[in-house]
Amino acid sequence: MAVTIERVAEYLMAYAGRYREDYAVATMPRPRGPGYPAWVLSPYLHESSLDVYVASDGVVIAEEGEPPYQWFIAGGPAMKVDYEPTRTPDAVSETLASNGLLGKPIGIFRIVAKTEMPAHVWRGQVCGVVRELRIQDKKTGIAAHVREVNSSLKEVVQSLTFGAYGLILDVHLPTQESQFGESHLTRNLGMFPADLSGRRFFEHLEVFGHADACAWDTRSVGLRVQRDLRRDLAAVLSNPEGARGGSVSLGSVSPWIEAYNNRLEHLEAAISELRAALRFQGDAIEAVFHAVLEKHPLLLDVYGVCESRPELAYPPGYASPIGKSKLQPDFLIRYPDESYKLVEIERPAKLVATAQGQPRSEVGQAVFQTAEWKHFIKTHYQVVAKRYPGIQAKCRTAVVMSRLHQESFKNIDDARAYMGLMMEQFNIDEFLTFDDLLERACTAYALIAGLRTQA
Repeated sequence: MAVTIERVAEYLMAYAGRYREDYAVATMPRPRGPGYPAWVLSPYLHESSLDVYVASDGVVIAEEGEPPYQWFIAGGPAMKVDYEPTRTPDAVSETLASNGLLGKPIGIFRIVAKTEMPAHVWRGQVCGVVRELRIQDKKTGIAAHVREVNSSLKEVVQSLTFGAYGLILDVHLPTQESQFGESHLTRNLGMFPADLSGRRFFEHLEVFGHADACAWDTRSVGLRVQRDLRRDLAAVLSNPEGARGGSVSLGSVSPWIEAYNNRLEHLEAAISELRAALRFQGDAIEAVFHAVLEKHPLLLDVYGVCESRPELAYPPGYASPIGKSKLQPDFLIRYPDESYKLVEIERPAKLVATAQGQPRSEVGQAVFQTAEWKHFIKTHYQVVAKRYPGIQAKCRTAVVMSRLHQESFKNIDDARAYMGLMMEQFNIDEFLTFDDLLERACTAYALIAGLRTQA
């Protein structure tokens, strides 16, 4: 029995509500939830507008967007469908040449059709629409334009992608033999014909190989959400730089799975190396441990992109309050939501407290440097705005030094409470020991490894 567009619409709204509920739990901090970072980009997490096509043998769900630049000229990421000779307008080539971009990588991948495509495919026109339904869910705010199409799934996908999928590229779309819920997923990728007669930028394009009613039974919503949420969390953890590029599934194998597994392996190796360094080189100079963290930045943060010793140079004629012409944090961590963390490290052998329980001078020296960084960002944001957009609004500071054992804290009974007190006194966001770094890395490994079996 074929599914109706009403049934598909009902399923989508039930799916969106359940996805939000499960995502909220997944991103709750411990002990209420596992504490995954809230960086998943999904059309089901905001008031999106979905275009849904119910073909005779499958369903397509699409969310289109429009980046704030001419992505179809340069920048992409996009696929340009073309012929030989090219149908690219001369004006486009002239624009690229005048900007020194002609012949250089510009984020647009040209794919060439070997035979003439039907005119409606080249124009991106989906034919055979026999019935339409528009709904909006009051609870989630998600709107859907659902169309019943008297065409095959392959024909619908060909038209939506201007022939890129199906006529030029074999992307191994799911079929009726695929498992229920298995989909082909494209994210953050534009497509257009070379003559610029049309264009679509897909923030989300998902293709399912089933159009029978049992595949869209709302009783399967919970199971599908569990599977997809694991997929989406694993995808974002495999790509901490965020949505800076497009992705295309290769059949049932998603492109991020290898990167995800590699990331786990690197984290495991990093944990072993830091544990060995603390055990056998605990008294070594700071440079030894800086090298370990530079080699394995996952130890500082699994979810961000780490930069070692970034240079914050004052503009000509300016200097820091104590006369420095530039500052250099040990590490800068950038997160997908354009937030940042600046990290100062000291060697593990440095003590934190005096015999009387007062912070030692080394602590004050380290914290003073974090204050210098914040002052620089506040007064000279324009210098770093292009490299680190938004850093003036969302930037935390952290100091890593010492060990958690009693000698580092002298006669202090509760070392962690004392560290919290220093955070309050010195106005820093994190004060960590190297033991904390190791413990955090081990916890993160256990957390994200739990996604592997379903990834």
